[in-house]
Amino acid sequence: MGNRFNFPTHSCLVAVVVLMFVVAIILKIVFAFIPMPRPDMLAPSDGLIETSAVSDAQVHTSMDIALPDDLLGGEVYAVGTYTRGAAALPVGSVAITVIKNGWRFVEIVERPSTTLTDVTNDYAADVTQPVVLGNVTATMLALSTNNLSCVSPNEKWKLPGFCEMKRILLFERDGVVYSIAADGNHATDGELMTLAIDLLD
Repeated sequence: MGNRFNFPTHSCLVAVVVLMFVVAIILKIVFAFIPMPRPDMLAPSDGLIETSAVSDAQVHTSMDIALPDDLLGGEVYAVGTYTRGAAALPVGSVAITVIKNGWRFVEIVERPSTTLTDVTNDYAADVTQPVVLGNVTATMLALSTNNLSCVSPNEKWKLPGFCEMKRILLFERDGVVYSIAADGNHATDGELMTLAIDLLD
């Protein structure tokens, strides 16, 4: 008499499995309409204003933004202006991501109101080497890396692929410290120096 209201165990198990299956389908449909988070190509900051062109970024900083005339086959993907200080980026700093063949090629960062020594000390470099660029002595840094795997290009977001920055060329001109960083092995030391000389001309 006391068992007449109990469902058989088998029926309960089937009902639970069916319910889980229905919930999984509903979640899959919902998440299909929610875009994946866009990976940060630039150092995140509360004061970051991201644009796709240097001319649009110029209105957000008093520093004259410089760009090499020849990007060696690359193109500007994103320009970030830091209207508040971020980690090792003074107010008014600008970061320019250049892509080539679907991958981040180099990142050019321009920092006002700082010194070459201070910026060099911000990096954990395994090797520091002086490089002569005409009348300017630059510094090439080989960075300590975590051997992180590269992130492949994302077709859904039309995002370029990117790897860890391994080498950075630093130099100073007219009170602005420039860094040109190679993404993985996508830019050679010679290409970093060519871009730097273009900026110095």
